[in-house]
Amino acid sequence: MNKIIRVVLDEVEKSGRGWVKAKAPGHSWLVTVETAGRLGLESGLEVDVGSMNRVAEEEQLPRARDVTVSYLARAGHSRMQLEAYLSGKGYLPQVIAEVLDWAENLGLVDDRRYAGAFVESHTNRSPMGRYRLRMELIRRGIAPDIVSEILEGREDRDLFDRLVKEVRKKYGGMERRKALRRASSYMRRRGFGFDLASRVLEEIFGDGGDIR
Repeated sequence: MNKIIRVVLDEVEKSGRGWVKAKAPGHSWLVTVETAGRLGLESGLEVDVGSMNRVAEEEQLPRARDVTVSYLARAGHSRMQLEAYLSGKGYLPQVIAEVLDWAENLGLVDDRRYAGAFVESHTNRSPMGRYRLRMELIRRGIAPDIVSEILEGREDRDLFDRLVKEVRKKYGGMERRKALRRASSYMRRRGFGFDLASRVLEEIFGDGGDIR
Protein backbone atom coordinates (compact mmCIF):
# COMPACT_ATOMS: atom_id res chain seq x y z
CA MET A 1 0.00 0.00 0.00
CA ASN A 2 1.34 3.42 -0.99
CA LYS A 3 1.82 5.76 1.91
CA ILE A 4 -0.34 8.87 1.73
CA ILE A 5 1.72 12.04 2.05
CA ARG A 6 -0.05 15.30 2.68
CA VAL A 7 1.48 18.77 2.51
CA VAL A 8 0.21 22.31 2.89
CA LEU A 9 0.38 24.67 -0.08
CA ASP A 10 2.35 27.79 0.73
CA GLU A 11 1.92 29.51 -2.65
CA VAL A 12 -0.39 29.37 -5.65
CA GLU A 13 0.47 31.68 -8.54
CA LYS A 14 -0.18 32.14 -12.24
CA SER A 15 2.47 30.59 -14.47
CA GLY A 16 1.92 31.53 -18.08
CA ARG A 17 -1.34 31.80 -19.97
CA GLY A 18 -3.94 29.42 -18.58
CA TRP A 19 -1.65 27.74 -16.03
CA VAL A 20 -1.13 27.89 -12.28
CA LYS A 21 1.82 26.71 -10.21
CA ALA A 22 1.03 25.37 -6.74
CA LYS A 23 3.98 25.10 -4.36
CA ALA A 24 4.55 23.29 -1.09
CA PRO A 25 7.79 22.49 0.74
CA GLY A 26 9.72 20.14 -1.56
CA HIS A 27 6.95 20.02 -4.18
CA SER A 28 5.68 22.03 -7.14
CA TRP A 29 2.77 21.31 -9.50
CA LEU A 30 1.78 22.95 -12.76
CA VAL A 31 -1.93 22.65 -13.51
CA THR A 32 -4.47 24.52 -15.61
CA VAL A 33 -6.42 27.44 -14.18
CA GLU A 34 -9.61 25.42 -14.55
CA THR A 35 -8.22 22.52 -12.53
CA ALA A 36 -6.84 24.85 -9.87
CA GLY A 37 -10.30 26.32 -9.50
CA ARG A 38 -12.01 22.94 -9.45
CA LEU A 39 -9.65 21.68 -6.73
CA GLY A 40 -9.87 24.92 -4.80
CA LEU A 41 -6.09 25.30 -4.76
CA GLU A 42 -4.98 28.18 -2.56
CA SER A 43 -2.34 28.99 -0.01
CA GLY A 44 -2.90 27.02 3.21
CA LEU A 45 -4.79 24.15 1.58
CA GLU A 46 -3.66 20.65 2.57
CA VAL A 47 -3.26 18.37 -0.45
CA ASP A 48 -2.34 14.75 -1.12
CA VAL A 49 1.02 14.61 -2.94
CA GLY A 50 0.16 11.46 -4.90
CA SER A 51 -3.14 12.86 -6.13
CA MET A 52 -1.55 16.15 -7.12
CA ASN A 53 1.18 14.32 -9.02
CA ARG A 54 -1.38 12.32 -10.98
CA VAL A 55 -3.47 15.38 -11.84
CA ALA A 56 -0.46 17.45 -12.84
CA GLU A 57 1.03 14.66 -14.95
CA GLU A 58 -2.22 14.07 -16.81
CA GLU A 59 -2.56 17.75 -17.65
CA GLN A 60 1.08 18.44 -18.41
CA LEU A 61 1.76 15.59 -20.83
CA PRO A 62 -0.18 16.83 -23.90
CA ARG A 63 0.98 20.39 -23.29
CA ALA A 64 4.61 19.31 -22.95
CA ARG A 65 4.36 17.45 -26.26
CA ASP A 66 2.97 20.53 -28.02
CA VAL A 67 5.71 22.70 -26.52
CA THR A 68 8.35 20.19 -27.63
CA VAL A 69 7.14 20.17 -31.23
CA SER A 70 7.18 23.98 -31.31
CA TYR A 71 10.63 24.18 -29.71
CA LEU A 72 12.20 21.68 -32.10
CA ALA A 73 10.52 23.26 -35.14
CA ARG A 74 12.43 26.50 -34.53
CA ALA A 75 15.88 24.86 -34.49
CA GLY A 76 17.58 21.54 -33.92
CA HIS A 77 18.44 20.64 -30.34
CA SER A 78 20.01 17.76 -28.47
CA ARG A 79 18.10 15.57 -26.05
CA MET A 80 19.85 17.28 -23.12
CA GLN A 81 18.92 20.73 -24.39
CA LEU A 82 15.28 19.67 -24.74
CA GLU A 83 15.34 18.25 -21.22
CA ALA A 84 16.71 21.52 -19.82
CA TYR A 85 14.08 23.50 -21.74
CA LEU A 86 11.18 21.41 -20.43
CA SER A 87 12.58 21.49 -16.91
CA GLY A 88 12.70 25.27 -17.08
CA LYS A 89 9.01 25.26 -17.98
CA GLY A 90 8.25 23.51 -14.70
CA TYR A 91 7.06 20.13 -15.96
CA LEU A 92 7.26 17.12 -13.65
CA PRO A 93 10.36 14.89 -14.04
CA GLN A 94 8.20 11.92 -15.05
CA VAL A 95 6.48 14.03 -17.71
CA ILE A 96 9.82 15.21 -19.07
CA ALA A 97 11.17 11.65 -19.19
CA GLU A 98 8.11 10.43 -21.08
CA VAL A 99 8.19 13.33 -23.55
CA LEU A 100 11.92 12.87 -24.20
CA ASP A 101 11.38 9.20 -25.09
CA TRP A 102 8.34 10.11 -27.19
CA ALA A 103 10.29 12.77 -29.12
CA GLU A 104 13.22 10.42 -29.65
CA ASN A 105 11.02 7.56 -30.86
CA LEU A 106 9.36 9.86 -33.37
CA GLY A 107 12.71 11.17 -34.58
CA LEU A 108 11.94 14.70 -33.43
CA VAL A 109 15.16 14.72 -31.43
CA ASP A 110 18.21 12.77 -32.55
CA ASP A 111 21.62 13.45 -31.01
CA ARG A 112 23.54 11.89 -33.90
CA ARG A 113 21.66 13.97 -36.46
CA TYR A 114 22.07 17.09 -34.34
CA ALA A 115 25.83 16.52 -33.97
CA GLY A 116 26.24 16.00 -37.70
CA ALA A 117 24.36 19.20 -38.50
CA PHE A 118 26.37 21.13 -35.91
CA VAL A 119 29.69 19.98 -37.41
CA GLU A 120 28.49 20.72 -40.94
CA SER A 121 27.40 24.20 -39.90
CA HIS A 122 30.79 24.93 -38.37
CA THR A 123 32.60 23.66 -41.41
CA ASN A 124 30.82 25.76 -44.02
CA ARG A 125 30.15 28.73 -41.76
CA SER A 126 32.11 30.01 -38.77
CA PRO A 127 34.57 27.08 -38.89
CA MET A 128 35.76 25.32 -35.73
CA GLY A 129 38.67 22.98 -35.08
CA ARG A 130 38.20 19.40 -33.86
CA TYR A 131 39.04 20.25 -30.26
CA ARG A 132 36.46 23.05 -30.06
CA LEU A 133 33.84 20.97 -31.85
CA ARG A 134 34.33 18.10 -29.43
CA MET A 135 33.99 20.41 -26.41
CA GLU A 136 30.88 22.12 -27.79
CA LEU A 137 29.11 18.86 -28.64
CA ILE A 138 29.84 17.26 -25.28
CA ARG A 139 28.69 20.45 -23.56
CA ARG A 140 25.39 20.05 -25.40
CA GLY A 141 24.98 16.53 -24.04
CA ILE A 142 26.15 14.49 -27.02
CA ALA A 143 27.66 11.16 -25.93
CA PRO A 144 31.44 10.92 -26.44
CA ASP A 145 31.10 7.88 -28.72
CA ILE A 146 28.72 9.78 -31.01
CA VAL A 147 31.09 12.76 -31.03
CA SER A 148 34.01 10.53 -32.02
CA GLU A 149 31.94 8.91 -34.75
CA ILE A 150 30.86 12.26 -36.21
CA LEU A 151 34.38 13.70 -36.11
CA GLU A 152 36.05 10.58 -37.51
CA GLY A 153 37.98 11.40 -40.65
CA ARG A 154 37.50 15.13 -40.25
CA GLU A 155 40.87 16.85 -40.32
CA ASP A 156 41.41 20.50 -39.52
CA ARG A 157 43.82 20.78 -42.43
CA ASP A 158 40.89 20.10 -44.77
CA LEU A 159 39.50 23.46 -43.66
CA PHE A 160 42.56 25.42 -44.79
CA ASP A 161 40.94 27.20 -47.76
CA ARG A 162 37.75 27.94 -45.83
CA LEU A 163 39.70 29.30 -42.87
CA VAL A 164 41.91 31.47 -45.08
CA LYS A 165 38.78 33.02 -46.57
CA GLU A 166 37.23 33.56 -43.14
CA VAL A 167 40.32 35.12 -41.56
CA ARG A 168 41.07 37.31 -44.57
CA LYS A 169 37.51 38.64 -44.52
CA LYS A 170 37.68 39.45 -40.81
CA TYR A 171 41.22 40.80 -40.48
CA GLY A 172 42.72 41.30 -43.94
CA GLY A 173 42.07 45.02 -43.96
CA MET A 174 43.71 45.78 -40.59
CA GLU A 175 47.20 47.00 -39.79
CA ARG A 176 49.47 43.96 -40.01
CA ARG A 177 50.55 43.54 -36.38
CA LYS A 178 47.04 44.12 -35.09
CA ALA A 179 45.64 41.72 -37.70
CA LEU A 180 48.14 38.99 -36.78
CA ARG A 181 47.30 39.29 -33.10
CA ARG A 182 43.55 39.23 -33.57
CA ALA A 183 43.58 36.52 -36.23
CA SER A 184 45.74 34.21 -34.12
CA SER A 185 43.51 34.77 -31.09
CA TYR A 186 40.44 34.06 -33.19
CA MET A 187 41.83 30.75 -34.45
CA ARG A 188 42.84 29.67 -30.94
CA ARG A 189 39.33 30.34 -29.68
CA ARG A 190 37.91 28.34 -32.56
CA GLY A 191 40.02 25.34 -31.57
CA PHE A 192 42.53 25.22 -34.43
CA GLY A 193 46.04 23.94 -33.84
CA PHE A 194 49.27 25.93 -34.07
CA ASP A 195 50.48 24.43 -37.35
CA LEU A 196 47.26 25.14 -39.25
CA ALA A 197 46.95 28.64 -37.79
CA SER A 198 50.55 29.42 -38.81
CA ARG A 199 49.89 28.28 -42.37
CA VAL A 200 46.76 30.42 -42.58
CA LEU A 201 48.60 33.51 -41.32
CA GLU A 202 51.46 32.93 -43.73
CA GLU A 203 49.04 32.54 -46.62
CA ILE A 204 47.31 35.83 -45.80
CA PHE A 205 50.07 38.01 -44.39
CA GLY A 206 53.18 36.47 -45.92
CA ASP A 207 56.44 35.42 -44.30
CA GLY A 208 57.01 36.52 -40.76
CA GLY A 209 53.55 35.73 -39.46
CA ASP A 210 54.06 34.69 -35.87
CA ILE A 211 51.21 33.69 -33.56
CA ARG A 212 53.34 32.93 -30.52
